[in-house]
Amino acid sequence: MKQNTLGKVVLALAIVASSISQAVACTVLLYTDAKGRAYTGRTLEFIGDAPNQMVYFPVGTRIESVTPDGKQGKTFNTKHAIFAVTVTGIVPNAKQDALHEAINDQGLTITTNSLGGNIGPNVRNTPQDKVLSGLDLGTWALGNFENVAQVKKALNNKEVEVWLPVVPLLGTENMPLHYALFDRTGAGIVIEWSNGETIVYDNPIGVMTNNPPFPWHVQNMSNYANLTNIDKNSGQFNKLKVHTFDGGSNMATVPSIQTSPGRFVKAAYYSNYADKAKTPEQAILTLGHVMNNFDRPYGISVDTQNDMPGGERALSTSKSTKPVGEVTNWTVLRDLTQNHFYIRTINNLNFAKFDVNKLSALKETKVVSMKTLDANTRYDATDLFLK
Repeated sequence: MKQNTLGKVVLALAIVASSISQAVACTVLLYTDAKGRAYTGRTLEFIGDAPNQMVYFPVGTRIESVTPDGKQGKTFNTKHAIFAVTVTGIVPNAKQDALHEAINDQGLTITTNSLGGNIGPNVRNTPQDKVLSGLDLGTWALGNFENVAQVKKALNNKEVEVWLPVVPLLGTENMPLHYALFDRTGAGIVIEWSNGETIVYDNPIGVMTNNPPFPWHVQNMSNYANLTNIDKNSGQFNKLKVHTFDGGSNMATVPSIQTSPGRFVKAAYYSNYADKAKTPEQAILTLGHVMNNFDRPYGISVDTQNDMPGGERALSTSKSTKPVGEVTNWTVLRDLTQNHFYIRTINNLNFAKFDVNKLSALKETKVVSMKTLDANTRYDATDLFLK
């Protein structure tokens, strides 16, 4: 495995864009409170069938990955319980559903965002018991490790070799996805694939969106070194003294555009400058307000059939001329210290809270449909898994 430090990344090598990413516009960010406790927020924008179920994988769950030719790959029993949002049958021959958004009982999280143009390793000569489908990386990481340092070390030591399957839901590319992992200490990494290698980047910004690849976004932040949360409310033009009517002038150069580069900068700004809450409850409230900046209801961003981004063309099977567009299917907040998972669907104003620690008595995998959240009126919905 090849590991890059961000300071050595050449900008030109990072500008590799893919149209698929424009059809799955997702944002994840890390927020820390006044005591340094870590929280993450994420939105999912998609034009097709979004991840549709929540799953609890108890300790000891058997995970069976496959090789590119459908044979038995890496197998293991999970050491840690996992609470996840998944999508059913994303790959026909997969033994288990892929984690799209998840947290384990140690506060280690994973987020799956789209990223096109990936070229993964050739695992033809890799021992089968080390071959891991890229879609099983989440269950492998969260099922075996407590923090991002352990995941990074395992990949560096080639404990597994990851191959990238075609994901029909996302077109014909080899797994157009990348992963962001965070832990309770606030440490984060991004996992991507390029030139036949698995690459792990440290994530000092605590943000991940979509294309271009992660190093490009990090370099691009240099263009926003002037960003500040301090307003300038007065000025003078020759002899004319002027004053603003209200606050907010400092945000004039914070991108409002909802493309991946714009969302990355905006997420970095909000996660950096949002007030540091004193309690976990205040932190979740603050994080919820931060994530509202990335929320898209129906109709806000639409594309006609003859003028769609490449990714939407790749995913659209409709011959209709009706406009389509990305919406925020759901938003997730996570308290990594208390193992609390909050989720709000596009059909509900309120978040539903799941206390992962209270599910430890479950001994078998439990699945709950996301549709149950549309009509949910309870703040704490943990009991949905305990029925």
